[in-house]
Amino acid sequence: MDEDLEDRVAELRREFGDLLNDEVLRRIAREEGGNIMAPIKKIADLGDKEEVSVVVKVTRINDTKTFQKRTGGEGKVRNINVEDETGTCRLTLWDEDVELPENMNIEIGTQLKLTDCYTKQTDFGLDITKGRKGKIELE
Repeated sequence: MDEDLEDRVAELRREFGDLLNDEVLRRIAREEGGNIMAPIKKIADLGDKEEVSVVVKVTRINDTKTFQKRTGGEGKVRNINVEDETGTCRLTLWDEDVELPENMNIEIGTQLKLTDCYTKQTDFGLDITKGRKGKIELE
């Protein structure tokens, strides 16, 4: 699967030259392929603003917090601390996703596969969020 992705990235690189970097080209190739997911990485290898897939273990499930959105209305956020053998980070759930731990019977020690999720460096460390097309599954 990664070979197909890299072949398509090479084609796109020839087509677009230096106009787009490799990360953007990979994103285009994945979106074209539909089922080509972001490569599975380890927490220690994650950077800011990446699309990633990772397998993690839940170490803590925090309570849901509510807040006032800048655009008006109330929002919800919930953090789950996760780890793999290389490090720790937070899985941040927003709005309707805050109930995933209960709906999926997620508890401390549960293995999760996070597919096509996004990273963001925050004041609290690295966060992973599902975004629109990401998936959270029991591993």
